[in-house]
Amino acid sequence: MGAVFAALLGLAFGSFLNVCLTRLPVGESIAGPSSHCRDCDHALAWWENLPLLSWVLLRGRCHECRGWIGVRYPLVELALGVLWLGCWVRFGPGLFAAGDLPHQVAHSAVLLVSYAIFTWMLVALAALDAEFFWLPNWITLPGIVLGFVFSLLDYHFGYHFDQEKSLSSQALGCCLAILAGAGLVLFIRLAYWLVRRKEGMGLGDAKLMAMLGAWLGFVGAYETFALAILAASLGALLWLVVSSIRRKTEGWAQMPLPFGTFLCLTACFEVFYPGWLWNWYSRAFLP
Repeated sequence: MGAVFAALLGLAFGSFLNVCLTRLPVGESIAGPSSHCRDCDHALAWWENLPLLSWVLLRGRCHECRGWIGVRYPLVELALGVLWLGCWVRFGPGLFAAGDLPHQVAHSAVLLVSYAIFTWMLVALAALDAEFFWLPNWITLPGIVLGFVFSLLDYHFGYHFDQEKSLSSQALGCCLAILAGAGLVLFIRLAYWLVRRKEGMGLGDAKLMAMLGAWLGFVGAYETFALAILAASLGALLWLVVSSIRRKTEGWAQMPLPFGTFLCLTACFEVFYPGWLWNWYSRAFLP
C-alpha cells in the first residue's frame, strides 16, 4: 500500500510540476486560472486532468479543439511517479523495520522525504533545460541550501555515534563538495573560452553541479558528471545519425545541447546506486 501511495503521490506532484513548467517560464501564475488548453482556453474537466491517465484517454489531444497536448506532460508525471516509487522501495522499509531504534527510523524518514524533494527538483530542471535551455536560480540555489541541510541531517541521524567525525567536519566536507562541483564546470567553461573565445557551458550548469555536490557529495557529483558526459555524447551521436539519414547535417556541430538535462537524469541514477563508479573501479583495479 505504501508503494502504491508513493507512486500515486508522485503522479499527482508530477501533474503540479507540469503546471509550474508550463506557466512559470512565460510569467504566468500557478495559482490561477484553472487548468486549460493552451490553444483554445478550454477549461479542463476533472476527467481531463487526471495524471497520466487523461493524456492516454485523450490520445494526447485537447477534447475541444483537438490540439496537440505534448508528450512532456505524461513523461514528467510518469518519471516522478516511478522515482517516488523507487524512493519508497529503497528507503520506506526502514520506517517499519522491527527492532529499529528511534534515530534509525528518523534517518529513514529523512532519506525518504529528502530524496523525494531532490528528485522533484531534478525532474523540473531536466524538463526546463530540455525545453528552454534554462536552469533557473529559484530551483538551483535553494537546492544547494536544502542539500547542505540534508547532508547534516543525514549525518546526524545516520552516523551520530561515530566519534571520529564531528558535525562541523561534515559541514566542511559538504561545502568543499559544493565548491568542487561548481569549480569543475567553471574550469571547463574558462578553458573553452580561452580556446574558442566563446562560452561552452552556462553558469546554470555550474550551479546545478554545486547542487549535486551538496546532495550527493564529492564522489557522487563527479560520478554523475562522468556518466552525463557519456550519455550526452551518445545522444549527440544518435542525433547525428538521424540527421545524416535525413541529410540535414549542416550546422550540427553548433547545435546546443541541454547538458543540465543529462546531469539530472544521471543524478537520479546516483540516488539509487550511490558510488557505483568508484565501487566498480575499486573492485577492478585496487588491491
